[in-house]
Amino acid sequence: MSHRAWWLVIALLILLGVALAVHEATRDPVGIPTHASEASGGTPDTGAAAGAGTTEAEAARARHEAIADAVQTLHAYLAVLFKDDRSEADTYWRDGRPGAGDDALRVLTGVTGIRADNTRPEPLDALPVPAALEIPVRLRVGGTGPLRHFSGHYRMQRTAEGWRITSASIEPSPTPR
Repeated sequence: MSHRAWWLVIALLILLGVALAVHEATRDPVGIPTHASEASGGTPDTGAAAGAGTTEAEAARARHEAIADAVQTLHAYLAVLFKDDRSEADTYWRDGRPGAGDDALRVLTGVTGIRADNTRPEPLDALPVPAALEIPVRLRVGGTGPLRHFSGHYRMQRTAEGWRITSASIEPSPTPR
């Protein structure tokens, strides 16, 4: 076999691999219905088991969306916290009144940037879709002077208006090495 033929075989194998990868990426996930008739358990061979799996999948999806929304709300709060006018940040608190738990952040001036890293939020209730969460955070705040580090948590509660902060416990932390 010539040198050119080998390159052609290699190119065909690569194209086949790409085609298989695209096929796998675009196919429907196993066990998750994609049509309304499947979601209602309409096919005779799926029976009640598919209905139960759908309910569990919907509950898991709703739980994930609720937690993601709470985290997004917290990050939006932190993004507006360091404005000169803190009235917008105060609206993220339940009843519009900030608690004393993040005073260490509220006294900072000249902030030019913040990085917020949170770990997995912990539900504070046993509901399938939590109505209250505790979100642990690590913050790096930049501005005039050295980079400042803070850690702690925010507690969030779901209300009719969306997620609101109910309390916080944020303290300065030592600079990581």
